[in-house]
Amino acid sequence: MRLHWIDTLKGIGIILVVLAHYSLPIALDTYIFSFHMPLFFFISGFLFDFGKYAESASNFVKGRFKSLIVPYFCFAVITCIFYLLLDELYTPGIPSIKFFENSIIHRISHIFVAFGPAISYNPPLWFLTCLFVTELLFYGLARKYYREPKKLVFWLIITGVIGYFYSVYVPFRIPWNVDVALAAIVFYGAGNLFRRLTEPELRTSFSLKLDSEFIEKLFKVEKYLPAIAILLSLLYLGYLLKFPTDDKVNMNVLKYGELFSFYLLAFSGIFTFVYLSKRIVSSKVLEYYGRNSLIILALHFPLKDVLTKLVIIILGVETEYIHYSAGIAQGLTVLSLTLLVPVIYVTNNYFPFILGKKRLIQRF
Repeated sequence: MRLHWIDTLKGIGIILVVLAHYSLPIALDTYIFSFHMPLFFFISGFLFDFGKYAESASNFVKGRFKSLIVPYFCFAVITCIFYLLLDELYTPGIPSIKFFENSIIHRISHIFVAFGPAISYNPPLWFLTCLFVTELLFYGLARKYYREPKKLVFWLIITGVIGYFYSVYVPFRIPWNVDVALAAIVFYGAGNLFRRLTEPELRTSFSLKLDSEFIEKLFKVEKYLPAIAILLSLLYLGYLLKFPTDDKVNMNVLKYGELFSFYLLAFSGIFTFVYLSKRIVSSKVLEYYGRNSLIILALHFPLKDVLTKLVIIILGVETEYIHYSAGIAQGLTVLSLTLLVPVIYVTNNYFPFILGKKRLIQRF
């Protein structure tokens, strides 16, 4: 059963991701970064149906590897080749990105290490390996505590706290963003619990015997979530507009800020847009981009670099001219999303294996 509001939410989320990677005013940039990636972990958790894989961990791992890790390596190689060709075309022999200053062996090893800073030519790809690890961690907890939501919540909190303190006290990164996954699992688990609370009709493949008292308390809280979330989001955005700061959250580099504010502001942003998406009756444009968010995530960054350089050349201005301009950022975001439409069509219809899907059978 496909939920249109989830596709709408993913559409809004991926548009915010693209927008935030252009040079926005500091206040808007900081606000979007406070929740836009936690939002995607939340959505992924919401879509996770434990019942489909409860009896087979191997099927779960194979399925997630195919849908996340295969696309990661495909897009990592494709965009790597793209940047190499771009450098060869415009600055032969002079790499424009530090990643390409290293030997081929070094580059390949960095792609396999697979966390954002290691693949600096296309940082958004960090999310794919991180989500894969996050899902494995949550699956491990779910196999033991899925029928016991109190214990599940307890271990999600413990893991999230460990992930936060890892970012503060441990000076080295773990391949495949395992370190980020420790914090991200809180959002993923919250998304799954939210599904079980608000969409009971989706619980068709795995019967749940939940603590009725616990569920009753959750229902009471859920009634007030929209108002609380929207109020907190507006207050935070208002504060940033009055006192702008570039001390933004960036999960990719383990930059979370304060523990409490990190999770509080992330969840306020998440639930603000969750309920906004539920209010939108139908938006084919948002749903389209939501369904194709993986392609956009993987390809918008190289496109952003090209469009930014073109704008600078066409306008004949310095790079600083287009920085921190909401208007230019919005215009380039719309242009990026428009230019990606034919890429999405070609990928889905002729190269679905890049997305970990079977090749489509052409019908005539």
